[in-house]
Amino acid sequence: MNLRKGKLSEQTADRLYSMIVEQMLYPAGSKLPNENDLSREMNVSRTTLREAISFLVTQGILEIRRGKGTFVAKELPDKGMDLSSLADVRSRVRASDLFEMRLIFEPATVALACQRATDEELENIRRKAERMEQLSREGGDWPGADQEFHFAIIQASHNEYMRRLYPIINSAVNEILQISHNRKSMQDIAVADNKLILEFLLKRDEAGARHAMSIHMKHLINTLQE
Repeated sequence: MNLRKGKLSEQTADRLYSMIVEQMLYPAGSKLPNENDLSREMNVSRTTLREAISFLVTQGILEIRRGKGTFVAKELPDKGMDLSSLADVRSRVRASDLFEMRLIFEPATVALACQRATDEELENIRRKAERMEQLSREGGDWPGADQEFHFAIIQASHNEYMRRLYPIINSAVNEILQISHNRKSMQDIAVADNKLILEFLLKRDEAGARHAMSIHMKHLINTLQE
């Protein structure tokens, strides 16, 4: 898993990924040590560890179960899959191309989630949206929380191929956010659009949710072209 080496949290995510997938210190389905013990073992702060865990949650490597802890996913992505294969957007692909691809499949995905999501999954999506909005106000890792929101929707679609595709897309999204000069505009768009997407999802309004997601991607595409 070739993560960028800029931030300590990204380096920590890379190390933790290696411990799970390559060294196999924590088998699929197993529970990670508690936050204090694991941060001490990895010699990082709890804040850094939380950011690393959040990133690996969006990659489908880890799962957070409320009241129980953090667990390794029961089915890990294929080690042969290059999760960062689309990451070098500077030279290999225009940023707008990525969001055009998301425009193709995420509206359909959210419509499927309206059909297939359990009530528990809808509640989880709602919590993810609220957390993203809170972090955006506090200056926290709102991009990671936003990706968790979108990944929760994809999980609720119960489409395995879409679930496995999303980590690849996430790697490219992370790269775009690091080089974008319109990061604040993208943040404001995400907060406002997520509310609308969530509103239709909770009503299980397929047409409304599909349209809201399409509008969201078009907003991002327009912002990237400014």
